[in-house]
Amino acid sequence: MRDNARRRGMTLIFVAATLFVLLIVAAWVIDWGFLTFTKHQLQNFVDAAALAGAQDLPNLAQARQSALTAYARNYADNFNLPTPPTPQPIVCTDPVSPTTLCYRIGADEVQVTTPYAPDNAAPSPNRIHVRACRQVRLYFAPLLGTVARRVCAESTARKSGSVFPRGVIILDNGGGRALQLQGNAALTVANGSVHVNSSAPDALFAQGNAVLTAQQIQVTGNYRREGNAMLVPTPAVGQSPTPDPLSSLQPPNPSSLPVFTGRTINGIATLSPGIYTGPIRLEGNAFVTLQPGVYILRSGLLVSGNAQLVGSGVTLFNESGQIEVQGNGALQLSPPTDGPFAGITVFQPATNISPLWLSGNASFQLQGAVYLPRGVVHLEGSGMFQQSMVVAWRMELSGNAVVALTAQEPPAADSGAQGLALEN
Repeated sequence: MRDNARRRGMTLIFVAATLFVLLIVAAWVIDWGFLTFTKHQLQNFVDAAALAGAQDLPNLAQARQSALTAYARNYADNFNLPTPPTPQPIVCTDPVSPTTLCYRIGADEVQVTTPYAPDNAAPSPNRIHVRACRQVRLYFAPLLGTVARRVCAESTARKSGSVFPRGVIILDNGGGRALQLQGNAALTVANGSVHVNSSAPDALFAQGNAVLTAQQIQVTGNYRREGNAMLVPTPAVGQSPTPDPLSSLQPPNPSSLPVFTGRTINGIATLSPGIYTGPIRLEGNAFVTLQPGVYILRSGLLVSGNAQLVGSGVTLFNESGQIEVQGNGALQLSPPTDGPFAGITVFQPATNISPLWLSGNASFQLQGAVYLPRGVVHLEGSGMFQQSMVVAWRMELSGNAVVALTAQEPPAADSGAQGLALEN
């Protein structure tokens, strides 16, 4: 009898111990599952918030607001709230950066950081980081002395490329005043963006009464204004350099083109596509029409006096020498609409560092892209770039130059479209 009682007692102890272990396992499984669910929920919230904020970069205030709005909206949807909770500013407990701002959204602490730098990189105004934490009350773990657990999730999103068509790209990566406007010069890129790749503190320089207006102005280094100069909108600085979108463009094949000597023209004339070994000079009241095709210029082009040069379906490949329009000279050209040079009006190889120079009262109306990867575009006269992209090593506007550009990227341009991406 005593042995039976002892065995029954041992069985009860074993059953009790087993139940206790099962209770611990059940508590761990249930609470772990709830913590995992919360982690996934927070991750969805911060991913959506970071992407929403990235759409408005580099406008930091708007990006921050968009991220908070997206987070609050998702919070309300998941907890069936009638309206999204209003983000309340709070003191950060563990900010990831001096630029971090913290908010209370419902039960969550939300940190938004922009500009943001992963690891030890320089902070980028094209990155936004969102981190959210929630204190989760546990169901069974309190029996073991653990009442709550803090769960966090974080996400980083970046914005690359330009929101608008690229109108002007300055490739000089280190020189001061890579894009320079002086005097009463005005450059308007009504529907496009301006990109200055120089890392110099005065990469973009505007002086006097000069005005630069565009939909977006991005500078790798910084900008400087003097006098009454205006830059609209305020340039975004510290941007990644914009790659040369026409770097893959190949020179024309000279083997299929006829060869001509240079020409000096004072009257009315028509020129044919081909290779011009000597300079082409238009003087006095010359009026010259270029027939459609490719013109390889090996000694440059000069339009002076009251001369006019017009052409449709034309690409000028300026192999050496400079293109200059001076006096009251006028230039009116449009590019081919098909073929390898579709949308390209002026193409100067990187081996030619000569400028494209429009001075005095010179006027121009150029439709299509102007590409001088190692040349300077110097404008003193006034005119229009229509359906155009100007890609040059440097660009200078001075005097009373008034230039309007409507941005349109040629088919040969590598894509520079806006992109959003998570970097988790």
